[in-house]
Amino acid sequence: MMNHSHTRPYYIFIATMMFLVAATECNARNYKLGTWNITIDKASKKVDIYNASDKGLPLFENVSALLWTDNSEKPLTTLQSNKLIIKQSGNSLTLCYSMPDNITLIQKYIIDGQFLEVSLTATRKGMKISSNRMEPFHVAHVNLFTAPSPINRMLRVPWDNDAWVRFEQYPLDRQMESFNATTIFSGNDNSGMVIGAIDHDTWKNAIHIEATNNQNIDNLTAISGFTSRLSRDRRSHGKVTADTLCSARFVICTTSDWRDSMEQYAAKCQQAMPGRKWSKGVPVGWNSWGVMQDKITLEGVLDVANFMAEHLRPTGFADDEGRMVLSLDSWWSDNISESQIREFVDYCHKNNFMPGLYFTPFADFALWDHPLSGIEGFTSKDIWLKVDGKPLTLDGAYALAPTHPATQAMMRQKMKRFRQWGIEYLKCDFMSHGALEADHWYDDEISTGMQAYNMGMQMLRDLAGEDIFINLSISPLFPYQYAHGRRICCDTFSRIDETRYAMNALTMGWWLDGLYTFNDPDHLVLHKRDAKCEETIGENRARITSGVITGMYLCGDNFSYNIQRGWTKESRERAMALLTNSDINAIPHSAGSFRPLRTVLDDECGAANLFSYNAQEQIYVAAFNYIGEEISEQVRFKDLGISADDIGIIEELWTNTVIRSDVNGFTFSVPPRDARIFRLKRK
Repeated sequence: MMNHSHTRPYYIFIATMMFLVAATECNARNYKLGTWNITIDKASKKVDIYNASDKGLPLFENVSALLWTDNSEKPLTTLQSNKLIIKQSGNSLTLCYSMPDNITLIQKYIIDGQFLEVSLTATRKGMKISSNRMEPFHVAHVNLFTAPSPINRMLRVPWDNDAWVRFEQYPLDRQMESFNATTIFSGNDNSGMVIGAIDHDTWKNAIHIEATNNQNIDNLTAISGFTSRLSRDRRSHGKVTADTLCSARFVICTTSDWRDSMEQYAAKCQQAMPGRKWSKGVPVGWNSWGVMQDKITLEGVLDVANFMAEHLRPTGFADDEGRMVLSLDSWWSDNISESQIREFVDYCHKNNFMPGLYFTPFADFALWDHPLSGIEGFTSKDIWLKVDGKPLTLDGAYALAPTHPATQAMMRQKMKRFRQWGIEYLKCDFMSHGALEADHWYDDEISTGMQAYNMGMQMLRDLAGEDIFINLSISPLFPYQYAHGRRICCDTFSRIDETRYAMNALTMGWWLDGLYTFNDPDHLVLHKRDAKCEETIGENRARITSGVITGMYLCGDNFSYNIQRGWTKESRERAMALLTNSDINAIPHSAGSFRPLRTVLDDECGAANLFSYNAQEQIYVAAFNYIGEEISEQVRFKDLGISADDIGIIEELWTNTVIRSDVNGFTFSVPPRDARIFRLKRK
């Protein structure tokens, strides 16, 4: 016979715990914001957040906000508050926490469509308040919406595109920081969650995630005030001092397809800060850094232009008005005189080219103190950013302070000259230098790298006006509103591994063309200067395809016999073979950046091999083969969001062949290190 006397304390304990849980639930109150429900216990300060897809468990458990004040080692957390006042008004919910030391923290939630927006403000009664880090959204546990799987993923978005950095996707088995935005998604069906900052004027923003067992998220934190070696910084984030401190606003949504929601996140950013528009067509043309580089001469550039005008323009290698960009990259100021620049511009205007130059407003490659041309009272050392009193270098150049009057005077001087010459296109490089954290800035109102960068970029935009196309090269992804285009990767040339690198950025960053008018895949090179013409025509086709499906469409070979650099004859032959396909050349005019059809990668910093774009009259599918063996695959109509009844003729545009399909989709093959583009005409 069982003796129950030993089990009685256990049952008493369980009953007590059930009573406490019930009591806590009675003290908790639910606040509804659209499809979101926020449950708050004023006594314990416990905050849980549910949404419509939750099945009994909160999506976010034990939500709080944190603030680092006066460079303190430990943060204040809303869990320490003495008093909590809750106010709901329409689509917003405000949590006002009274903290020690007369500090008030206000965490605000706003619902806008499917997105839940969260932010944090901080004040101190009767005093200014300082902080270099705010965490408006700190979650102790996330109850994921998908079953455990080794193909669940989280996305790491890089700060910039310097040093051949890559987008990366990781299994849910580690810690990571993603700059400004991230997604956590199921590899089985693409459902997931997107979170991202929509303000980029003061703080460097990041999302910190700690994940285990391919499912558990044990910490998710939205951070305003984050630096690391990947933000190129060598010190902590700058400290902001104000009567009221404000974090960036972050938006959160759950989604049935993270790709849709990343595009919607970009639209939310545009709503918060509209980007630049360009109505004159996609930039198509040539850039000298592809091969010519430091051998650039006016004679060589005009040779290139004449070849392109005669052989490429008639086949549609141009914008909608038949115009091509002719962009002189680094070394133009060393090799080409001012009178020759005027001759160059005159040639461009007479022959339907956009004349372009290269500009580095925030980087100084003369690593010694030197006079500033046309600027009195300062030398170069006066405008260098410093960390611990020492000049700050990055990529072999001193970083210049965007707030310094001498830096600004040089920008005005050079931009005035560009406008006088008639320049219509500027490739602006090494822009990340202007966003670095420093000991201090000339302008006392500036205390963070992002504040300084925004000031410098706003001046650049104002000086350029609306008629000069601004294309960013090495630069932060955010802010975006000062430029029309931005390179999605670092220097990328001709080989298949370089094409794969460019497609890594498109795989996980195609949505950036919702911020910029155009994504730029960098110059499309057929025969790299040191590759000895070893590139196969398949490699060339893959590289051209990578450009066509990304956005901007600029080649980079040396087509001049007067410049001893590269492989002029072979480059001309390949250009005639690959840049004269009218169907291919038409794609950038009607399509934006293609997005990945399959999103889970075996290699965390690899690239998808299938991309698609839904245009009004047709659907395009691009297929890449990065390896040395032929591949064969099937594209399913349901993955394209269509049925077989929607589609008429399917053509492969590189080989000009008609592709057979069935009710499910179509099968294709791609030779080694090559690419194909399929056009599915709608009925």
